[in-house]
Amino acid sequence: SLTRPPLLVCLAPSVGSVAVGTMGAPSTGDVCLTLVMLMSAWAVPILAFIGYLSYQGSHMIELPHDQKENAAWGCWGSAVLYGATFFGAMQYKSKLAASARQVPIVVQQEMRQVTETNRF
Repeated sequence: SLTRPPLLVCLAPSVGSVAVGTMGAPSTGDVCLTLVMLMSAWAVPILAFIGYLSYQGSHMIELPHDQKENAAWGCWGSAVLYGATFFGAMQYKSKLAASARQVPIVVQQEMRQVTETNRF
């Protein structure tokens, strides 16, 4: 089968992807949701920290001093939106996992009777 890095799977899910994971492999949706959750979890503390620095008027933020307070509010607002994105992706991922658990797995095997004439 065709394997691609997770980012490419998310950007082009229609090429060689399946909707349901096979044999325990994560589905395309699972991989994309995990990637979204990781990026959101990384973005929230970074944006909160940059917002804090901007609000304090730090010299590490290269903006004119009169724009730093507005930049801080923008960073904090973005951090809140990324947090909402994280929890939304987490809820949707748990919903997908719950629906996958409800699908019954049926294992069938076809066998024929072994007799003296067809034993070998």
